[in-house]
Amino acid sequence: MALCLMSVGVFSWVPRPVLAKNAPAPLVQEVSPYDLIAMMNALRVGNGLAALIEDPIINAVAQATAQIMADTNATWHIGDAPGRIQAAGYGGGGKVYATENFAMGGNQTIDNIMVIWSDDDHMRPATGPYCNVGAGVATSSSGNTYYVLQAAYVSGKSCGSYTSSGTTNPVSGSTVDNNTGISLIVPVKVAEPDADGNLIHKVQYGQSLWLIAVAYKTTVQELRIWNNLPESYQLQVGDELVIPWEGAKGYQTPTPVGMIITSTPDAEGNITHVVEAYQTLEKIGFAYGVSIEKLLQLNDWDPTWPLQIGQKLIIKGKEVTPTPTLRPLTPIEQLTPATDGKYYHFVRSGQNAEWIAGLYGISSADLLFWNGLTSVSILYPGDRLLLQVTPPATATFTPEPPTETPIPPTPTETATLAATATAESVSAAKVKASVTLAPSPTATPVKSDPFTIGGVSFLWALPVLAAVIGGVELNQRRKRTK
Repeated sequence: MALCLMSVGVFSWVPRPVLAKNAPAPLVQEVSPYDLIAMMNALRVGNGLAALIEDPIINAVAQATAQIMADTNATWHIGDAPGRIQAAGYGGGGKVYATENFAMGGNQTIDNIMVIWSDDDHMRPATGPYCNVGAGVATSSSGNTYYVLQAAYVSGKSCGSYTSSGTTNPVSGSTVDNNTGISLIVPVKVAEPDADGNLIHKVQYGQSLWLIAVAYKTTVQELRIWNNLPESYQLQVGDELVIPWEGAKGYQTPTPVGMIITSTPDAEGNITHVVEAYQTLEKIGFAYGVSIEKLLQLNDWDPTWPLQIGQKLIIKGKEVTPTPTLRPLTPIEQLTPATDGKYYHFVRSGQNAEWIAGLYGISSADLLFWNGLTSVSILYPGDRLLLQVTPPATATFTPEPPTETPIPPTPTETATLAATATAESVSAAKVKASVTLAPSPTATPVKSDPFTIGGVSFLWALPVLAAVIGGVELNQRRKRTK
């Protein structure tokens, strides 16, 4: 059963012509708004959904969005896509639901844009209930090109029943141009292998490498490799492309689209991953077990920047000890003394006494008392309030004094000291064995001294006392002789 994929052309533009067989290929094949719409519609049809119908109002809003982003070198959406589309007149006053995709970079290819838009959020136009589509492309002065695609629908309106001026038949929603009667849906029929097992696709009018790659479940890169097509080559009607498939000679099973084949560490243990088509940070991080935050940190990458095919991402680099994050100072720790050595708070707009007291962790009653205020006092911006507080001292690291490391003795000194110590120990043991210790003498009680009173000796007074007594006896003898 042949698989058919359809793409919707651009109603407000003439579809990009495919070169004739003998026409030279252009030097550069730029991605146009037509390519963006055709790409998304190819995915929708591949998902079994009806192709989006191009709308001139959405086209105008998408182009204006791309131009604004280019003029401002924007790195993210400018916001409120549904509101901007409705304000431009889409929906006829009804409730509008819309989604917006954007990509940016220099010399982007469809494959590159698919890498950026391969996650679920960016696939909403290909899988959601949208009816109309528009796209725009603009280049900034710095050389970056912005690609914008918007899809929308009107609440309560079935696809095709609502139309902005001239986009589709308001009755049936046909994608047939009412002026020419030519269908703008171009089928891509999958060919069958020939007798030699080769699968050859013959290019038809309106077909591109991207549409053909989707039909055969391969990538534009694989088609270029198998057919030796340079990046600058543009398909021509009647070109025959060799399609890579498992039955072809020399075929090697490619990595499934979007599947991550993890890289092995190098000699130093570092791991680097090369981005391929349809890979995102989420998918890469999941495959390696690394968080998106870690990938952004290792590669100094902003989450709003799109990945590029061939870009090298660091998965695991050299381990670096992170610098410890210092605790932020509290408001009271941030105070600096005034010239009088006191601390003050200068009132700002919207601040009151209760808020200021809470800021410094003090009571509002104390704050009012310190400044001679009451609960009904009014504070004005610029007022200076006294804070009778003492900010805590900031911890200062004091290094410990260096400790001297003892120098061990040389082997010769150690041996000499050991021998000397051993000889001394032996001599001491011999002396101890040959000497008999005498028993300790028994302590003799000390007799009391009659000439010591209160710890003071009066022995010196004996000669004086003897002289006095001798004098008395001499006087008595003289009296008896008379």
